[in-house]
Amino acid sequence: MSFDFIPVLVLGLALGSFASAVSWRVPREQSWIAAKGRAAHSVCPSCGHRLGWRDLVPLFSWLMSRGRCRHCHAAIGWRYPLIELATAAGCAAVYAVYGFSFPGAILMAAMPFFVAMIVIDFEHMILPDQLNIVLAVLGLAFVLARAPGAILFFIAAALAYAALAFALGWIMQKLLKKEALGLGDVKFFAVAGLWLGWPPFPLYLILSGLFGVGIGVVFKIWKGGALFPFGPALVLALLACLLIPAEIRGFSGVFGVGMP
Repeated sequence: MSFDFIPVLVLGLALGSFASAVSWRVPREQSWIAAKGRAAHSVCPSCGHRLGWRDLVPLFSWLMSRGRCRHCHAAIGWRYPLIELATAAGCAAVYAVYGFSFPGAILMAAMPFFVAMIVIDFEHMILPDQLNIVLAVLGLAFVLARAPGAILFFIAAALAYAALAFALGWIMQKLLKKEALGLGDVKFFAVAGLWLGWPPFPLYLILSGLFGVGIGVVFKIWKGGALFPFGPALVLALLACLLIPAEIRGFSGVFGVGMP
């Protein structure tokens, strides 16, 4: 492993710690930015004790405490280190494709929100509006960093993605006699269109379907039910499209928009 990856992994672990906080607080309608005008502090979910710096070093605090709260000794599950490691791996993948670039920095900044969306949908079956909005804003920044002259093209793609997703969900609902795509999923389709533009749409649909099938099989084995969240598949498909090199996906230069 190149030494260049070390600061990226450290940053990724720190962003992963942030992702775990976001994924815990947002579904519980707690602020992940500030609380009563002050910075929002992390607390133990079991005893409510405010955590200090020794408890908040990403990954290593969990390892050193052997997965238990330092104050009440309640077990702290694998949820936290897994989120931190997943975010670090995502940041490493971004660096491998984009290097130290402005678009890469924006995508790394978005990584904890992508990871939080996956975790929240797995745990609560929702894709929160506030995270969709944050990712939409970062998507606009990503487009402006790559192709500022094509911003209207990407906004139009976002609207087209959402419209097609809504139509697809309506058709599937009529055929299956049950809801197939929630409004949160439709909104995330718009977010994906904003990040990707129109040309990768077929690839995005294919990858979403493949990830969805895989997640569905896992849920069937794990929980024994037919109902599973589709949001994680949408997020993973978007990240895959963003991280597949342009030479492989074959969309470089379409509509004059240089893809990374």
